[in-house]
Amino acid sequence: MALAYDWRFWARDSQLPPPGDWRVWLLMAGRGFGKTRSGAEWVRMQVEDEHARRVALVAPTVAGLRNVMIEGESGILAISHPEFKPDYFASRNRLHWPNGAVALGFSADEPERLRGPQHDAAWCDELAAWRYPEAWDMLQFGLGSRPSSALAQALRRRARREVPARGREWLAPGSSPGAAKAHRNHPPVACPRW
Repeated sequence: MALAYDWRFWARDSQLPPPGDWRVWLLMAGRGFGKTRSGAEWVRMQVEDEHARRVALVAPTVAGLRNVMIEGESGILAISHPEFKPDYFASRNRLHWPNGAVALGFSADEPERLRGPQHDAAWCDELAAWRYPEAWDMLQFGLGSRPSSALAQALRRRARREVPARGREWLAPGSSPGAAKAHRNHPPVACPRW
């Protein structure tokens, strides 16, 4: 039974987190690769190995959070070992594991909700589908790092091409410091879909 839930045994090498000290793990792959499964398993490993007590789950929408990341066929509830399955509080978008770890769900459609809560790690799904790239910045504040990462800047560049000129105030050049170097000892963020 334990082997059936051992992702390190079943996963392809490309579905496992990279070795070493990394800040962002980005999985950019096609349909059927196992991005959602990889993200859910990574969260499970963080919680079970007690590397994270508070995890942020961020999806493009609340429906995506619930239908893909939490309740989906490769979501957290489906891949969890029956003896260590989290309790799901749908009305609050929260998961509680037996060891006291908690995952809080957020929609990237409401970036201001990411302001304030602190997290040890985060799983971000479908980053390219986020309507408001500033959600990435707000998440970074909750992870204790600077929001001006190279990934945030790439999201801003992408949004600049899609956002009407009237709504670009937050995208103005110089609105945030230059790209930050990778910081050591900061919580990791998994982004299984680009």
